[in-house]
Amino acid sequence: MNNAYAKSARLLEDITEIEQYRRILDKDTVKSGEPHWASMGKNTITLFQVLIDQDLTHLVMVLRHYPKYIEAVCEHFRYAYSYSENSANIDAASKLLEMGEPYFTKQFVRNVIRKLPRITGDDREELQQFIDTLNETRHRWHPIVTMHYRNQCKRKINEMALHPLQRIVLEKKLAMIPEMITYDYEASDRDSNLDIPYMN
Repeated sequence: MNNAYAKSARLLEDITEIEQYRRILDKDTVKSGEPHWASMGKNTITLFQVLIDQDLTHLVMVLRHYPKYIEAVCEHFRYAYSYSENSANIDAASKLLEMGEPYFTKQFVRNVIRKLPRITGDDREELQQFIDTLNETRHRWHPIVTMHYRNQCKRKINEMALHPLQRIVLEKKLAMIPEMITYDYEASDRDSNLDIPYMN
């Protein structure tokens, strides 16, 4: 699909989708100086809790149109959502990390990463296809996401019962993705054990 057409189609879809949220968000005002959820109305709080619990595509769309809520959403992510059954869309999670960079905390980043789909199963061909996809999308996905999956693939290769030549092929493909130092979200911090949501 032509890139210009794809962007136009995505914009039209975006505008159509955002309308369902305007009646809540246009009535709300962010109170400066208040801690995250206390800075907005109850309907807005409920809306963002639902969006955070889903696959993040609509959350990112809403934040594109209403960037004043980015800081509050990033703050709330520190206390959520290891219990969510809904995995994140990888592109949406990458965009959320990009939007949230000025407000990074280790717990925020950890919990976004926890929402990413996991690499499961022991199918060599599926793993090889994912590594190829990772290499193709590494300039589109946030570096934290790319390195997370690079590490997951490396761990999976080490765990799988592979013929030595199969292992070499996978390792060579993975080596095509340069290793980068990104935000250190694994280190312990004062929020390291906070994985439950709260409301002020």
